Amino acid sequence: MIILNFYVFSKFESKLIKYIILFLSFIYTLIKANTLVSETFKYIFATMDNIERHKPLGVASNEGDTSNALPMGLSFLITFILLMLITLFVTKFWLQQVTQTEIERLVRVAFVSFFVLLVGLETIDSLKELWGRARPYEIGHDGAHFTNWLTINGNTGHSSFPSGHTTDAAYLMFWAFYFKTRVAQKRMFIIAFMFTIIMCVSRLRIGAHFLGDVTMAFTLITLLMIAADYMIYKWNAKHLH
Repeated sequence: MIILNFYVFSKFESKLIKYIILFLSFIYTLIKANTLVSETFKYIFATMDNIERHKPLGVASNEGDTSNALPMGLSFLITFILLMLITLFVTKFWLQQVTQTEIERLVRVAFVSFFVLLVGLETIDSLKELWGRARPYEIGHDGAHFTNWLTINGNTGHSSFPSGHTTDAAYLMFWAFYFKTRVAQKRMFIIAFMFTIIMCVSRLRIGAHFLGDVTMAFTLITLLMIAADYMIYKWNAKHLH
């Protein structure tokens, strides 16, 4: 959204259009970023509580638990401050230092990444609800039992398959598209890939997921990344001719 607004304010002449796009994109980004901030603090507090109570760390993944959530006002305040700092840093030390041609390439990357990731997020969430697979640490409690990854259980209140944390970690691989040179892109991809592997192992280690859960999530995001790479390549090639 930062890249989009930077492009809009540098290319569009209508102030009305500029501020409409700025307002709508800011509200959307604020809401989505606040969800991330809120969930991050919830997991931190829940994990600390689990350690203190000698419970499995993975219990922090339970859905619907708001006992460890930040107050809404504080959560939005933290999110707002973080967004302002990130916007200032990205604008001053990156976007203002590159050419207009590079800005246009970044806008294309941002558009493709946004829509592809949106599809990925909706797909993962839908599969979680449809499969209704219990997590390893839930088995034997409240009637939860083991089912293989091919079994569609329906909406049972469980959401082990596919792994949401693995999905979020794998999204970092899309950052590689924002780098200009192939060398930098490869380095970013390797870093993101290794981080995703670490996330997969950690989710397995704490009993939050089965191997099939993290494997499917990683596979889906990898396929989406291949599709995004193809679309970005085609779009960039079209603008070079």
